[in-house]
Amino acid sequence: MRTIIATLLVALAAGVQAQALKKLTLFGQPSVNNDSIWMALEHGYFKEQGLDVDYRVFPSGTTAFQTFRTGQGDIVMTGDLPSVQYFFNNPGQYQTFAAIERDAKGYVVIARKDVRKAQDLVGKTVATRVGSTGSWFISEFLTKNGVDPKSVPVKNLDTQLLPAALCKGDIAAFFIWQPIGSRTLESCPNDAHQLSTAEGYIQGYLVAGARPEFLASADGADKVVRFLRAVLKGKAKAESDFSAVAAFAAKTYSLSEKATKDQWDTNLRPVALDTVYYDDFCSLSKWARGAGLTSEPVDFGKLTWPNGLRAIDPKRVAAPPAPC
Repeated sequence: MRTIIATLLVALAAGVQAQALKKLTLFGQPSVNNDSIWMALEHGYFKEQGLDVDYRVFPSGTTAFQTFRTGQGDIVMTGDLPSVQYFFNNPGQYQTFAAIERDAKGYVVIARKDVRKAQDLVGKTVATRVGSTGSWFISEFLTKNGVDPKSVPVKNLDTQLLPAALCKGDIAAFFIWQPIGSRTLESCPNDAHQLSTAEGYIQGYLVAGARPEFLASADGADKVVRFLRAVLKGKAKAESDFSAVAAFAAKTYSLSEKATKDQWDTNLRPVALDTVYYDDFCSLSKWARGAGLTSEPVDFGKLTWPNGLRAIDPKRVAAPPAPC
């Protein structure tokens, strides 16, 4: 009888605990720059913070935003350019609350073997997920190498389609984030090579954002703080335990250890709104205006929501610059 009662009490406690968890829908991507989130999921850090996270995976942040626009999702992980474009194209519907990851070497140009330099791309078709960080990368890479971006046609392909398109010769190169590049080189090593990384051209980001209405509510703000605390613990795990990241990537996305390591080695995980973030996004903003993608400077007082990070550690939030 005591055993039965004890079992019932344990079950009741578990039920109460599960009932007490706050539900949160998170949109992410199958890219290793999400590893802080992966570790928080895998090792129960979100549950430790009282969150029941429904993690939905999209091939890119640009694609995730298409669903986010319909009213689904609470937090969306996306890249730099998509976050800025969505902010401008959907007034009052989005704010960034943390830069989760950034790097330059994790963004790559994978090309056919006959493409040895930027000039070889003139008149040939390249691809990216148009509207993603890849669009910015293409423009900067070509321009800084003396090639007019208008002389290189760009095809819009979602990330999962890029490897096959390159291996079959449908495109001459693609510009995207890892691990897509590593996967392509594993698929057709005799036909493809890595032409460049984004180092010296751009620094790409993974940022976390939500709707201002969600962030302005007491419940939403509380969920974001809990989310950030769990991600910070996930960041520590991801930085110190590559084997755990590799195991998750292999189990969940069938990524090889090498493909995971290629990107893990380049990941920088600020989980902040710091001066580097502001500087990089000012550079992005100036390019986007020049390219006709946006028409006004970025006002960080409107784009960002620093309250969540500030509640955890004020040092993770720098004073924003003037609109740029």
